[in-house]
Amino acid sequence: MQAEDSTLEKKADDSIRAALAHDDPSAIEQIWDRYAGDLLAMLQARLGSRHDGEDVLQAVFVRIVRKRHRLAKARRLDSYIFRIARNEAAAYVKMKKRGRAEQSLHDSWLAADDDSRELGDQVELLQSALLQLPAEQREVIVLKVYRERTFAEIAQMLGVSQNTAASRYRYGMEKLHKLLKESEQ
Repeated sequence: MQAEDSTLEKKADDSIRAALAHDDPSAIEQIWDRYAGDLLAMLQARLGSRHDGEDVLQAVFVRIVRKRHRLAKARRLDSYIFRIARNEAAAYVKMKKRGRAEQSLHDSWLAADDDSRELGDQVELLQSALLQLPAEQREVIVLKVYRERTFAEIAQMLGVSQNTAASRYRYGMEKLHKLLKESEQ
């Protein structure tokens, strides 16, 4: 099954590369369909804000359009796209540190399916605890838990080894558990 998934992903990437090489506008749409959900989850986790994640996602796609010819030649399309996203997120953080408006802690970037007050409080507590983790651990946890990605997929997206992705997840979950336990007291 995994080999079959890999073959389908390679075909999708080849199709995107061919469209990019021919300046076909559908290439950007294909990239959006394939990567936008995971990119947004990673950016929201890294930045700790839904609004900031959406803003940076738009900047990522502007950069993708500008670099479409380089992207067409990229050996690993997904790694290249996620590297663009990480770079845009880092630039955004630097810009905010230079005096832009402060991030609102009430900007919920974890979606709750239920609108109940109790669940909303739990989501807020979890979000607050996640924001206390290093960005690298937070993004792996969000991609693993909320986007249901494998460590192999996460490693590929983030340009790290599978062991690094798994370690970030494990250490992050240990810290998260400790933070949540402390908040109960």
